[in-house]
Amino acid sequence: MFYKGYNNINYGLLSIARYIYVTSYQVISVGRFMDKSELLEKILIDPKPLSINQRDAVLSDKRHIRIIAGAGAGKTETLTRRIVYLLLSKNVDPSAVVAFTFTDNAAESMKSRVYERVKHLGGDDICARLGEMFVGTIHAYCKRLLQDHFGYGDWGALDENQEMAYIMQIGWDLGLGQSGNYSIDCEDFLNTTNVYYNEIIPEIRFRRKKDADFLDKIHHYETLLDNHKQLTFNRMIRLAVENLRKNSEVTEHVKHLIVDEYQDINHVQEELIQLIGKCGNIFIVGDPRQTIYQWRGSDERCFEEFATKYPNTATIHITENRRSTVAVIETANGFSDTFCRTKYDHIDPVRTERGKVLLTEMDSDVTEVRWIADQIQLLVDTGKCAYKDIALLFRSVTTSAPPFIEEFRRRDIRFVVGGKVGLFRRLEILGVGQLFAWLWSDGFWIPSRSKGRISGENLLHEALMNWNMGIPELTIGEQGIINLRKWKESVLFSSYDNFTQVLDELLVILGYHKLDPGNERHAVIMANLGRFNELLTDNETAIMLGGKKRRNWEKNLKDLCWYMNTYASSKYDEQTGDDIAGIDAVQLTTIHQCKGLEWPLVFIPCVVHQRFPSSLMGKSKNWLISEDLFEVEKYEGDEESERKLMYVAMTRARDVAVVSYFTSMNGRPKARGDFIDDIEQLEYVESLSQSDTLPDYEYIVTNPSEELHTFTAGELVAYGKCGYFYRLRHVWGYQPGLNEYIGYGTSLHFCMRVAAELIKQQGMSPLIAVATAVDRHFHLPFMAPGRTRDIKNKAKEHLMRFTSAHLEDMLRILEVETRVEFPVQNAIVSGKVDVILHDGDAIEVREYKTTDTATTPDDLSLQLRLYTKGLMSIGKQVSRGSVAFLEKARINIVNVSETAVEATVGQAEKSIRNILEGNFEPCPGTACKKCDYQKICKWRA
Repeated sequence: MFYKGYNNINYGLLSIARYIYVTSYQVISVGRFMDKSELLEKILIDPKPLSINQRDAVLSDKRHIRIIAGAGAGKTETLTRRIVYLLLSKNVDPSAVVAFTFTDNAAESMKSRVYERVKHLGGDDICARLGEMFVGTIHAYCKRLLQDHFGYGDWGALDENQEMAYIMQIGWDLGLGQSGNYSIDCEDFLNTTNVYYNEIIPEIRFRRKKDADFLDKIHHYETLLDNHKQLTFNRMIRLAVENLRKNSEVTEHVKHLIVDEYQDINHVQEELIQLIGKCGNIFIVGDPRQTIYQWRGSDERCFEEFATKYPNTATIHITENRRSTVAVIETANGFSDTFCRTKYDHIDPVRTERGKVLLTEMDSDVTEVRWIADQIQLLVDTGKCAYKDIALLFRSVTTSAPPFIEEFRRRDIRFVVGGKVGLFRRLEILGVGQLFAWLWSDGFWIPSRSKGRISGENLLHEALMNWNMGIPELTIGEQGIINLRKWKESVLFSSYDNFTQVLDELLVILGYHKLDPGNERHAVIMANLGRFNELLTDNETAIMLGGKKRRNWEKNLKDLCWYMNTYASSKYDEQTGDDIAGIDAVQLTTIHQCKGLEWPLVFIPCVVHQRFPSSLMGKSKNWLISEDLFEVEKYEGDEESERKLMYVAMTRARDVAVVSYFTSMNGRPKARGDFIDDIEQLEYVESLSQSDTLPDYEYIVTNPSEELHTFTAGELVAYGKCGYFYRLRHVWGYQPGLNEYIGYGTSLHFCMRVAAELIKQQGMSPLIAVATAVDRHFHLPFMAPGRTRDIKNKAKEHLMRFTSAHLEDMLRILEVETRVEFPVQNAIVSGKVDVILHDGDAIEVREYKTTDTATTPDDLSLQLRLYTKGLMSIGKQVSRGSVAFLEKARINIVNVSETAVEATVGQAEKSIRNILEGNFEPCPGTACKKCDYQKICKWRA
C-alpha cells in the first residue's frame, strides 16, 4: 500500500564552504586491483551483502528514485553504497554529489562510511578528493550557497534559541506585547515567521489588515537582522530558493542529489531540492510511518507526490528490518494498521529471536516509577545490560520525566535527560540559573505553572538547596553565602565585562575547582555547566548585537531573568557531545528526539489520558496571519501524528519494549491512554503485573561502530596548546567572553577576500580594491556605530599598508578561502586556506593573521602544513607556505617540505588518537596567561 508522511527537523549547521574543484577523476587505484565487475560485486556484498531491494536501489539508473525504507531497514547503508557505487563504478566526480542528511550526526555517520568504503576499495588517491562532495544538512548547504555565491560571505546565523533571545530584545519595536503577555507574543511571532518561510506564501495574498500588519513586522525584523548581518535558519532556505530561481547555474554541477528522511521536508525545502536537482538525478529515502514533525511545518504529501512531479520515478520498497526482534516488529506492524488515513505495507523481521513486547498496568504513577527503577537496577546488577543499553521514551519530558529523575537520583542510577527541558532538570544547573535570576533586584523563578514565583531571599535559599542537592560534595556554607552576596554586589556595580566572567566568578565561589573531570559524574556536571554558558552567550549575543555605549547591567539581568523563566528553562537540553553521549547512563528523552536511535531495552511509560496522546493535540495556536493562508491543522497536530509517535517509540527497541500506564495519580483515578486498547489486542504483546519482574532475556549488547570524526586544523591547534582547553572549548562548549572586538579578524579576512575578487573579476588596482572592500564590508556586530567608524578607519590603514608593502603578492592571488578536507589514519581533517597564490608552476599557501601575538609560530606551522597536505593529496604542487600578519605588514615563511608536512600529519594523528581516547591532559605554561578559561582552570600556571 502507500503512504502519507512528511515533517521538518531542526537541522543543525555543518562546517561548509567551497571545495577545490579538480576536473580529472579516474579510478586509477581500483583498476590496479580489480576489474569493474569485481569492483561492483565488492560494493554490493562487502562488508555484508545487500538485500535484493537494496541492490536495486543502489544500481538503479532512473533519474528519479524514491526509496520507501522502514525502520531498521539499513537505509544509511543503502545510501552509503549508492554513493560509493556512483563514485567508483560510475566514475562520478565527487563535486557532483550532494547528500542531505537529517542531522549533523547522521552526516558524520554517512561520511565516515563513505570514506571507509572508498578507501578500502579505491585507495588513498580517490579518498583524498571526497572533500569535494557535500554531505550535511539542508541548512548547512543553504548557508554554503549564500556565502559562496550570493553575497552573504561575512554573515552569521542565529539558531532557534538565539533567534528567540533576539526577538525578545527587539519585540517591542516590532509592536509585540499588545496582548499583555510579551513572551507569548514573541513566541507567536517566531512560530508565524517560520510558517511564512516554510510555506513560501506569496505576499500578494496578505490582503487583510492582520496579514498586512504581520508583513510590516517581518519586513522590519528582516531589516534589523540585515543591519547586523545575521541570518536565521528558516530564512536561509527561503533566501537560497529565491536566489536559485534567478541564478540556477550555481548548482548545475550537481548531478546526483541524495536526500535522506524525505518525509521530513517542508514546502520551501521541496522547492530547493527541485531547483538543485533539475540538472541531475534525485534519489530520496523516507518512511511515511515515521512522519512526526508536522508541527514544524512538514507536509505529508511531499513524499507521496514525488512520483507525480516526476512521472518516471522508480519506487523501491525496502521492507527488511535488521534491528529488532520478531515481537517488536510484528507489534509495530499491527499498531501501524490502526493509522487512520493510510494503510502501510508491513516491515519484515530479519532477526529470528522472538524478543518481547510487554504491557504493564500500575496502580499509581509512583508505583510505575519505582517498578521501572527496580527493573533497571536488577538488570544492571545482574550484568544483563548496562545503563546505556536502556532508554525511557516520553511523549513529554516536561510532563512525565520529573518523578523518574528524582527516583533515579535517589538511587544513584546514572541518567542523561534529553528533550528541550533536560538542562534544567539537573539540580545543579537549576541552582546556577536561579542564582543568575537572583542577581536582578526584582529577580524571580517560576518552578512550574502550578506554583507561584520564588523571589528575594527565598530565591537565594532555593538556589543553594538545589546546588547542594545536585552536588552534595560541594555544599555551600555560610562563607559561601557571604561570597555570593559580594558577587552580586560586584555584578551590579559593573565589575565584569560579560556574562561569562560573571559565571566564572560564580563557579569559583561554588567550588568548581574541586570537580574532577576524570570522574564520570563530575564530567557530566562540568559539561552541562558549559551548556549553561552557551545559554548565557545566546542571550548576551541578542543583547549586544549592534553594540552598546555602556552596559546597563540592571536591564541586562532583567532580560536574562525573563529569558530563562519564559523560554530557556523549557527549551535547552543537556550537553549532547561525545563526552556525555559515551557515558554509561540511562537515556530519558522525548520520542521526537530519539528518531534514528536504538537501544536493546526501551520503556515507554506514562501512556495515560492527556499525556499520550497529548492533551495539546489539535489545540488551536495563536497565529499572526489568517489561518486560510496555510494548512493550520498540520501545525497543531492530530491523532495520526500521535499514533506515528508511538510507532517510532516501539521501533527504537532492538530486543524488548515495555509499554506502561497507571490507573491513579495523587489518589485520583487516571484513565489509560487511548492507544492501550489497540496495543493489548496485538498478538505478540504480553501482559505483566506490577508484582512481576521483567522476564529473563539475553539482551544483545553491541558496542557502537567506530566512525571517522572530522577535526578542523584549528581544533588540532587548540588541542596542541592544551588538552583541557580543548575539552572546555570544543567538547563541553564553554564560551569565550563576549566583547566588542569579536569578529575583527574575521572581518579583515573577508575584506581581503573581497579585494582579491575585485582585482581578479573587475581589474581594480590592489589599493583601490582593498579600500573598496573595507568601505563596503567592514563590520563588527558587537561594537557601537561610533566606535566602529574609528576602528574601520584603522583597519583600512593596516590593510592599505600591507597591500602597498606586498603589491605583487596581491596580483598573484589564485584562490581565496578554499576548503580542504582529507583523511588521516583515524579521522578526517578539514580546514580553510585563506589564500592560494601562483608560484610559477606551483602554488603558495598563505594564512592571514591580524597580529603576531595571538598564536605561536608552531601553531601557524601546523595549520599551514595540514593545508599543504590536503592540497598535495589532490595533486596540487605546493612550493611555499607563508603567514601574513596584516597589521604589521609582515610575512613569515613556513617550511612545507614533504618531510615537515609528514611530521605534522603524524603529530595531528597523535592528537586525534588522544582526543578519541578521552585524553585531555592540561598543559600549564606561558599560554595560560592568554587562556579564556584561566579563572576556572585549577591547573593554570
